[in-house]
Amino acid sequence: MSRPTQNIPRRSQAERSATTIANLIEATIAALHEHGYAATSTSLVAKRAGVSRGAMLHHFPTKVQLMAATVYAAYDQNIDAYRQVLEVQGKLTERLDRLIDTAWTCFKSPSGIAETEIWMATRSDVNLAAAVLPVHAAIVAQSAANLEELIGDRIAGSGVTNTQILTYMVAALHGLALEHTLGTPQSDVDMAVSLIKKTVRSLVGLDAST
Repeated sequence: MSRPTQNIPRRSQAERSATTIANLIEATIAALHEHGYAATSTSLVAKRAGVSRGAMLHHFPTKVQLMAATVYAAYDQNIDAYRQVLEVQGKLTERLDRLIDTAWTCFKSPSGIAETEIWMATRSDVNLAAAVLPVHAAIVAQSAANLEELIGDRIAGSGVTNTQILTYMVAALHGLALEHTLGTPQSDVDMAVSLIKKTVRSLVGLDAST
């Protein structure tokens, strides 16, 4: 008896390529998170992704190209996360707290640590810097726009700009993410996040009723 014919759709070449690229980027993030930039080679990524060396080089001939793709992918994910937060209505204090919580989640995540590894590596790799620093500039610009959308000109005349508040938030959360990876007690990390929220509320001129 012959087996019944099943109409199983075959994936296109574009779909297969997209899957391979996604697997390579996921493997890159994991490798950067676990081993750091210097130890993350294209060979290691290919092995973790379960693809051949040839397939790896077909999509990303150099490590710089792989890192650039990883940064862009993480950027897209983060922007989507922030956009979802900004769409939720409520008190300004609550919305600002949610924005900081979302930023903290992004910074401490494997992709956030991977991005930090890449940013640090640009200090000694001019080719990497040329490939990924434009993304950093785009992140700063979009983050500033998000903050402006949320708090507007509330702090006009206070001597503190939205950009300065953003710089404080990013620097504080970047440093805290490093402390988190080094094993700082969770209670201390949680308290630090609370202090960041309190400081930002104060800078924006918010109280509990706002």
